[in-house]
Parts: sequence; C-alpha cells; structure tokens
Amino acid sequence: MPDPQIEKLLIVQDRDVAVQKIEQELARIPQERSALEGHITAEEANIEAASHALKEKEVERSELDTEIKTKEEAIARFRTQQLEVKKNDEYRALTHQIEQTEQEISDLEERVIELLLEIDETSETFQEEKATIDARIVEEKKQITLLSEREENLKASIDEAKAAVETARSVVDENYLSHYDRVKKLSKRPPYVARIEAHKCGGCHLRVSNEVNGNALVAGEPHFCDQCARMVYA
Repeated sequence: MPDPQIEKLLIVQDRDVAVQKIEQELARIPQERSALEGHITAEEANIEAASHALKEKEVERSELDTEIKTKEEAIARFRTQQLEVKKNDEYRALTHQIEQTEQEISDLEERVIELLLEIDETSETFQEEKATIDARIVEEKKQITLLSEREENLKASIDEAKAAVETARSVVDENYLSHYDRVKKLSKRPPYVARIEAHKCGGCHLRVSNEVNGNALVAGEPHFCDQCARMVYA
C-alpha cells in the first residue's frame, strides 16, 4: 500500500498533468491558427494571380483589336492616297504598304484567335480551380472559428483545473510537497512521482539500487530514484 502522502501527491500529479495538457493545447492554437491563416492568404494569392493572368490576356486581346482597327484605318488612307497619286512608283509603294499592312492584320487576327482560345480555356480552368479553392478557404475559416471556440473553452476550463490542483495540494504534507515541486522543476516531463516495478523506476525506466527499491516500501518519508531523482514508491 503506498504512503498516504504519496497517494495524495499522485492526485496532485494527475491534476498538474491535466493543467499542462490544457496549457499545451492553448499554446498550439495560435500556431494552428497562424498556419490556417497563412494557407488562406496563399490560396487567395493564387486566385488573384490566376485572375490577373486572365485579365492580362483579355487586355492583350483588346489591344490587338485596337491595333487591327488602326491598321484597317491606315489601309483606308492608303487606298484614298492611291486615288490621288499620279506616279506609278508612288502607286506601287502604296500598294506595297497596303499588302504589308494586310499581312500584319492577318497575323494579328491569328493571334486574336489564339488568345480567344486561351482565354476560354484559362477561364474555364480558373473557374473550376477558384471554386475548389473557395471551398477550401470556407472550410479553413470554419476551422479557425472552431479553434477560437476551443481556445475560449480551454481558457474557461484552465482556471477550474488550476483550482483543482490547489485543492489537491492543500492536503499534502509540506515536506512531501516541497520535494514534489523540486522534482517537477528538475524533470522535463511527468511522472514526477513514479512507481517502482520489477526493480525499475516508472519515470526513467532504469534499474534502481537495492537500497532505493527497499526504501520505497517504507511509508512516512519521501524516497527518490537514484537514476533520475524522481520521487518513487512501491
């Protein structure tokens, strides 16, 4: 049968661990929220980049339309000038300009057709991807809301958990409690009070000396693992 003070310390330890778990969860929430917010920002940036690329194609098509119209107006001027010139070389020069400009218009119109196909394809892909990304963003925002709710619940429960620790501590002998607090500071993780089983400490899992193994059976004073310094009992 464990030392009665050890039994009380085990209750303190359980409640300490419960507080630590709440604190660890609270510490993780800002990181999880930040990760979600960062992902949302990246998703929105992807949408904006895709939208910008689509708009650039539409602007290019508009500029090509304007350029084609300008060249068509130039051809009209050249034809008017042909009616006015009297020299054959001037007439041929204007004819050459007309033919050259018509070829340029043909090249521009081919590019317009290519752009229209690209815009249709890009627009369809963009809408599909945007719908998928928007759905992910909605889900990620829901997760952020749930994290905030979880955070509020944890903040509300941690005070109660800490009060439970203090209640458990209040009935423990001061000598045992001071040793427990010392071990808690020294140990990186629980347990701070460990059972010895099969000659091994339940905290560090290393074999204890025969002296420690025997003393752990004695109630009335705290005993410690000679490997990790945790409080031990048998």
